[in-house]
Amino acid sequence: MRLIELYQASQDYYNDFVVGQTHSPFLQSWAWGEFQRQLGKKVWRLGIKQGSSLVASAQIISQPLRLDKTYLYIPRGPLMMPGLSKETQQEIVELILSKARDICHATKREGEIFIRLEPDIDCQERTILPLPLIKTKDVQPSNTLVLDLLPDQKTLLKNMHSKTRYNINLAERRGVKIRQTNNLKDLNRFLFLAKTTAARAGFGIWPDKYYLQLFETLNRHQMISLWLAEYKREVVVANLVINFGDTVTYLHGGSANKNKEVMAPHLLQWQQIRWAKKNSYNFYDFWGIAPEGSAKAKSWQGITRFKQGFGGQEINYLGSYEYVYNPFWYGLYNFIKKIR
Repeated sequence: MRLIELYQASQDYYNDFVVGQTHSPFLQSWAWGEFQRQLGKKVWRLGIKQGSSLVASAQIISQPLRLDKTYLYIPRGPLMMPGLSKETQQEIVELILSKARDICHATKREGEIFIRLEPDIDCQERTILPLPLIKTKDVQPSNTLVLDLLPDQKTLLKNMHSKTRYNINLAERRGVKIRQTNNLKDLNRFLFLAKTTAARAGFGIWPDKYYLQLFETLNRHQMISLWLAEYKREVVVANLVINFGDTVTYLHGGSANKNKEVMAPHLLQWQQIRWAKKNSYNFYDFWGIAPEGSAKAKSWQGITRFKQGFGGQEINYLGSYEYVYNPFWYGLYNFIKKIR
């Protein structure tokens, strides 16, 4: 096997490989890397060939830390073709861990403390356990719910929880209207509701400029849309939805503090699912649940129950791991995290 670095001319070649992997992870798409560049981060794309075929890839993003230090991050990756042996998978991971540091040295950026990776769904756990990797807190949700869109709409509805079906019908009867938009002006509606939800639930969200850049960049690649639920001409729910490869992903959402009784979120999700199916996507990813026994099970109980009401299969990823390049700075980094 040999490792290659991929540049702009290889964009389609790279994307074709990512699209072909299980659930087409958008965080490894070329467009996501361009979004990260627009935020001022360095991005590298690696491919691993076996003979003339690409068997693995990794999009690596440099993340800033204090004291002019950084770490490297492979969100939802590296990606590997299904069916590779444990030995081949392990060789791929070792190649990427080694080459990533070489690239940074070549660009005169030697402040990397560690690299964080999130092995994809086709990576076997026993592949990474023998490696000197440290399990760490998840960045992306390691548990999610994915709905198979192959069944017809009648079957999809039948497979939902009866309360979810009832709430969809209730929202329709109450006159909730759904609108899909790619108009940048509508992003302000999403931002307002996202902040409202964050304040109500007590969690943080990205700053406005993050969402603005996300929407502008992915919109150029036709990978994102806003979905709005309106009740009496007022937007009461707003969702950001990603479409890439064979999968549509419900990424972020926000809702108003009033008019909860009209059940607008249920109808909005159903219309997003219908749109995904109509446009020949294979899967709908609800992007994060907290199963019983997990650390977030209690705080995410309402969110998890809402998503599970639509049916789907629980998907469990291996989570986040770190490979340390500089033990001294890594220890200091973790010490500072604990006392903050």
